[in-house]
Amino acid sequence: MASYLIMTPPGAPADDERARFIADGFSWTAFFFPGPWLIVKRAWLIGIFVSVLQFLLLLAASMPGGFSAALLVHLALGLIVSLEGPLLIARKLSARDWTFRSVVPARDLETAEEIYYSNAEPSAPAGDAAPMPSADRSATGRPGAAAGLGFFESYGER
Repeated sequence: MASYLIMTPPGAPADDERARFIADGFSWTAFFFPGPWLIVKRAWLIGIFVSVLQFLLLLAASMPGGFSAALLVHLALGLIVSLEGPLLIARKLSARDWTFRSVVPARDLETAEEIYYSNAEPSAPAGDAAPMPSADRSATGRPGAAAGLGFFESYGER
């Protein structure tokens, strides 16, 4: 069973049909194609960076003795993107003032939509929902701590 993070556009009510349902879980597509997956999800800069890194890893794999190291780095890169990609998308939307509405556990997207829209209050003002903690401050108030969605719980915390 997956959990879906629901976010709505700035100023939109809770029952807005433009709400984004972001599946928090492992993505096989992101694992095998991390750069293109990020680009499709509109994480342009990181997607281009990862794609260039993948190309450099292909070049390194053709060098004598570089295949094993390049393969391990490529697998690690795919694993990180497949696990942390949804968090990256949620943070990008949060930076654009999208409103965090809820986290719904469901077995598929259709079920998550049913659960969310049946419980969403009709045409509630956007200010009623709790904003998603930013990258600078979390719900705990500590600077640099991230929201608890994803593999790593706190980016930038020292």
